[in-house]
Amino acid sequence: MKKLGILGLALILAAAIVAVGCGSGSSGGAAAGESNVKGIYANLDPARTYYLCSSHQAHTYFTDSHIGLRYAAEYFNVRIVASGPDAWDTQAQAQAIEQAISRQPAGIITRMWDNSPLDAIRQATRAGIPVVVTETRMGETQDDIGGALTYIGLNNFDCGRDTARELVKQSGTTSGTLVLMGNWGASNTDAKRAGVKSWLAENAPGWRIIAEVDDQADTAAAIEAGKAIINNYASRATGAIGIIGLDSSSGTGISQAMEELNVPAGSATIVVHDREPSTLDYIEKGYISATLINKTATDEYMAILLMEDWNNGGIKNVPISSDNAAAGITAVPDNMYVTAFAITKDNVRYFKADVMPDTRTSLYNR
Repeated sequence: MKKLGILGLALILAAAIVAVGCGSGSSGGAAAGESNVKGIYANLDPARTYYLCSSHQAHTYFTDSHIGLRYAAEYFNVRIVASGPDAWDTQAQAQAIEQAISRQPAGIITRMWDNSPLDAIRQATRAGIPVVVTETRMGETQDDIGGALTYIGLNNFDCGRDTARELVKQSGTTSGTLVLMGNWGASNTDAKRAGVKSWLAENAPGWRIIAEVDDQADTAAAIEAGKAIINNYASRATGAIGIIGLDSSSGTGISQAMEELNVPAGSATIVVHDREPSTLDYIEKGYISATLINKTATDEYMAILLMEDWNNGGIKNVPISSDNAAAGITAVPDNMYVTAFAITKDNVRYFKADVMPDTRTSLYNR
């Protein structure tokens, strides 16, 4: 089955609007419970199967990934299979990639919190299977991601810088006492932490970081980390108090800790990441000033868009040379950075689960 050639143009147009950093955007789409995902391929029988091979499949952070993949499966009329461990296990993620290779899929989406999946990605690319890395990557070149076509997601260092900028915006001051929370050791979180420190050093050196607390990207651990921040560090604070949380459990952790310890909402400027339902609830309650989100659903949709066009021969054969494969050049950009977005009390109602469109489909298995 040959699919329509409009994908090449669609990819170029989509890539043209992708930018580095965290910025603003607009939202739209179907009303709550309404699906609008049937695309121009609705009358074609599914002929291709793609795999998402990832750790953390059951983590609430990836709810939006699954929404994006369901949307893409319906729009492009392809099958998408989610495989890999529900919890943190990058070795099992690598094994999921190897198992997917044996099934000869049309393409694989994966993530690189560390180098564990690297050899498996190389196996896939040697087998001629296109691979796209989303969310987080190692290094800066295609070799660092095992020869995958590209990375689609945040520039995590730049997003860390924008998180620091948001702290200053929300607090209204360039000085204070700051605590960082995150799951240290994950490549995306460590890059964000470096970005926070870089921006503050250049633009608001009056913000003094007094602690960096590991919350393990686990809600229970994040609550205990939040209590440790309140009990051990808040008493040492001078001036404004700021807390930056760099993974999806941080916002829930510090906010629930504040509730349990009877610390009033608004007593600290709290800027976190991601859009877990409880994080959005705590924005409404006034505990969290802002959360910066990746457009995670866009990452996965763009990955399928790109691989569909690659498989159709479009971007693969853009005439950069007389023979791109022989010349060793790939027409796809090494990085396709997606902008992040700040959710605050002013716009949080548009991101709640109960207003999101229903994208359920039999073409996606999760």
